Amino acid sequence: MIKKILISAGIVSMLAAPAFAEDATCAATLEKVTAAAEAAKLDDAAKKSFDEMKAKAEEQAKAGDEAGCMATVEEMTKMLGSK
Repeated sequence: MIKKILISAGIVSMLAAPAFAEDATCAATLEKVTAAAEAAKLDDAAKKSFDEMKAKAEEQAKAGDEAGCMATVEEMTKMLGSK
């Protein structure tokens, strides 16, 4: 009985993993941070800096540099948190 439950749980987790992993992509995270920035109503200087970082993150994502893109998005998130 326990063996069947564990096998079923393993199969479910394998099937669900790609769905959760896709949310962790830089592009998806960048969209969420961008929406948060729009709601935050940044001043002009902060908005300019944010937009520059956003462009950098988009370039990194297009180049396939997921780690670099996520690092840039993390900087963007910190900028919003310090507002």
